[in-house]
Amino acid sequence: MMIVGLLLRNTSLSHLNLNNTGITDDGVTLIAESLVHNTNLSSLCMSSNKLGDGSAHEIAVTLADINSLQHVDLSNNNLTSRGLHVLIQASTVQNTIRRLNLTNNNSKHRTELVKLVEDLALVG
Repeated sequence: MMIVGLLLRNTSLSHLNLNNTGITDDGVTLIAESLVHNTNLSSLCMSSNKLGDGSAHEIAVTLADINSLQHVDLSNNNLTSRGLHVLIQASTVQNTIRRLNLTNNNSKHRTELVKLVEDLALVG
C-alpha cells in the first residue's frame, strides 16, 4: 500500500480520511502500524470500508498509542459486537477520544451497542 509509506514519513498529519476506500483487515494492520509514530493525529476516519473484527484489535492498539486522537469514525463497516466491544473498551482507556462513531455495523441491534457501553461504564 502506497499510503503506508506516506504515513511513515508524515508524522505531523492531523486528519486522516480513508472513508470508502475499500480497506480490509489486512490493510488496517499496515495502516495502524504506520500511525504509531504520529503524535499529532486528531481525526481518523475509516467509514464505509470492509473492516471486520480483525481490524478492531489493530485499531484498538492504535487508540492506546496515539494520545492526540479525538475523533474516530468506523461507521458502515462489518464490525460485530465483539469488535465493537474491543473498540469501546479501548476508547475508555484513552481519555482523549471525544467521538467514536460505530454506527451501521454488523451489531444485531442498537440496544446491543448501548448495553456494551453501559457494561463498560460499570466496569470502568
